[in-house]
Amino acid sequence: MTFRSEKVDYLVNFPPGTVGTVVDLNTETELQGRLMGMGLFVGVRFRLLQGGNGTRKPVLLAVGDTRVALGCELGRCILVEP
Repeated sequence: MTFRSEKVDYLVNFPPGTVGTVVDLNTETELQGRLMGMGLFVGVRFRLLQGGNGTRKPVLLAVGDTRVALGCELGRCILVEP
């Protein structure tokens, strides 16, 4: 049994400035590989720079020294915990 905080939600539902951890990549295996190649994997810490709050804007994340841009639809597949 895996314990998850009640604060876990999809990336697009958090406001810019949120710092959190990726909890799950709810995507196809091939897409998971591409995300992992960009530095997004379960357990990685990030800061949400743009998008979020349920908008349809692209999502921009800071993952370490890297910036990762994702479409809002993909942001609806990434579970995170602040």
